[in-house]
Amino acid sequence: MAAAKKAMILIVDENARNVRSLERMLSAPDRLFVSASNGKDALKTALSTDLDLILLEMQMPSMDGLEVAQILKTNRRTRDVPVIFLAEKGEGQAVGMGREEAAIEYLYRPLDPAITRATVSALLLQQRQKKELSEKDAALENYSLLIGNSTDLLCTLDAGTLKFEDVNAAVNDMLGYTVEEVRGSSLLFYLHEEEKQKVQAFGKDTREEFSFETRVWTKSRAVRLLQWQVVRRNGRWFAGARDVTGVKEAEEIKHYLATVVKQSDEAVYLHDAEGRIISWNTGAEKIYGFTEKEALQMKIWNIVPEHLMSEAQQLVNTVIAGAEVKSLETTRITRQGKVIDVRFSASVLVDAEKKVLSIAITERDITEEKRAKEKIREANRELEKALSELQLVNKELESFSYSVSHDLRAPLRALDGYSHMLSDEFGTVLNEEGKRLLGNIRRNARRMGMLIDDLLSFSRLGRKELHKSPVDMRELVVEVLQELDVFSGDAGGKGGVRIEVRELPPAHADQSLLRQVWTNLISNALKYSAKSAAPAVIIGSIGGAGVGAGGAGGTEDGCVYFVRDNGVGFNMEYVGKLFGVFQRLHSDQEFEGMGVGLAIVQRIIARHGGKVWAEGEPGKGATFYFSLPCGDGVIGK
Repeated sequence: MAAAKKAMILIVDENARNVRSLERMLSAPDRLFVSASNGKDALKTALSTDLDLILLEMQMPSMDGLEVAQILKTNRRTRDVPVIFLAEKGEGQAVGMGREEAAIEYLYRPLDPAITRATVSALLLQQRQKKELSEKDAALENYSLLIGNSTDLLCTLDAGTLKFEDVNAAVNDMLGYTVEEVRGSSLLFYLHEEEKQKVQAFGKDTREEFSFETRVWTKSRAVRLLQWQVVRRNGRWFAGARDVTGVKEAEEIKHYLATVVKQSDEAVYLHDAEGRIISWNTGAEKIYGFTEKEALQMKIWNIVPEHLMSEAQQLVNTVIAGAEVKSLETTRITRQGKVIDVRFSASVLVDAEKKVLSIAITERDITEEKRAKEKIREANRELEKALSELQLVNKELESFSYSVSHDLRAPLRALDGYSHMLSDEFGTVLNEEGKRLLGNIRRNARRMGMLIDDLLSFSRLGRKELHKSPVDMRELVVEVLQELDVFSGDAGGKGGVRIEVRELPPAHADQSLLRQVWTNLISNALKYSAKSAAPAVIIGSIGGAGVGAGGAGGTEDGCVYFVRDNGVGFNMEYVGKLFGVFQRLHSDQEFEGMGVGLAIVQRIIARHGGKVWAEGEPGKGATFYFSLPCGDGVIGK
């Protein structure tokens, strides 16, 4: 028996990581995958491959998913291939257009594995059944035409020699021979070798009536299966032969189709006009809990909730009238009394005189599917609510921070000014202790001013709009080092500090904010390594040279960059305090600072969708990492 054909799935996404992730998620022994990174390649693959399903990214360069789907639906080869759009949550309008014009289904990122697998499995099953039914219907139509346009071969033969004495014109259509060519020839001439002995035995049969089947060669050396009905009279056979080749093959196909329906996971059953169930498959047994034997003693009202009885009867009447129902969602009740959601399709089967034979029903249990979708919708609503509340809180905090910082400037300026005047006017009458205390006042006023400036800078980050563009990270780092006046080459520095700049992949980000990130991280590295015997700062990316996931600078977190020093380091027990506002692990006497720089770094990177983390050890230095998504403008550029 030939192995079942594997389902072919095309994944179209410019991001190779997304393709691999989908292949792993949907992997199954009966599936094969092909992929394309853009619309043009997707169309080429679709036109050259027998596909069962297409997973199509909505947003792609040069040709988006909607354009690709519209082209696929206009081509006869691909128009019936189901399409699932992979969309971001903000692409609702595009998804709506795609659903109207091209797609059967859509999924939002981030993909839920259970829903994704369920959706793909359902569409593949539907597509496979559609193909099987289409192929079998075509075969049945061919065989029906063959049988309908054929007439029986009628003939007389000599019972002893089995030679044709006379034959009708049907022999020409059936075997390709003319009447003249057949008359006088032996039936054995047309038989398969293994059939000859069997037919010769029938020649000696003394019964008046008998029947048999034989395989015969046609003039074109094709093989036909003929069913013979013979009446023996006066040493002659009066015989009729019917070509049952098509009938036999059709019976096998019908049996195969019946087996497919019988074993389907969907409920497939027949009932008559009064609702009496006359056929019940394995899928119906699984969904409703009634065995086939039990179901054949029931009516469909046994599985219809009481409040839907009237609606169900109206539906039966509508179908009997000739209407076809497709994908209607309704509810049913199982043997255990559990109410389930089903997707319902129905059509009427009639005989040649249009008399109703039965109503064919197909139902799929979508209870879990609807529950999962509702959970997702509820989670999205909660997420949107939480996000809205968080945005409001952040806005209020930023406004508060800005107002407080701004309002503190005036008294600080007054404090600094009056203390300066006091020093100028009365410095000569103050003793050393007074001068020291006055100096502390001025120094702390200036420090407070710096804290306010940092707080203002931190609060402004929440309001600053991102202006993303391709950024040459190496060039930006060199500019920052030159501004800090510590750089003299790829592996050199000034002031006794060794600076090493390794390969850095480009980024797609706000350049002015990234300049602030590099400035803060490099300044920290210089400050905390200044007391080392041989200060050294290394700037690089994980993986070395290159770009993108799988290449240099690329990890699961995106493009990862780092700044490493050999300074005082820190205890990893306190790593959680590093990125908090005004949080410091060292005193002012050891290292000056306000405790805002790393908080600014974290906020900038978070706004870009990245992460910041650090590793360190007391006396052995520290490494600060940050990641940025490897998106447009990075991969492949």
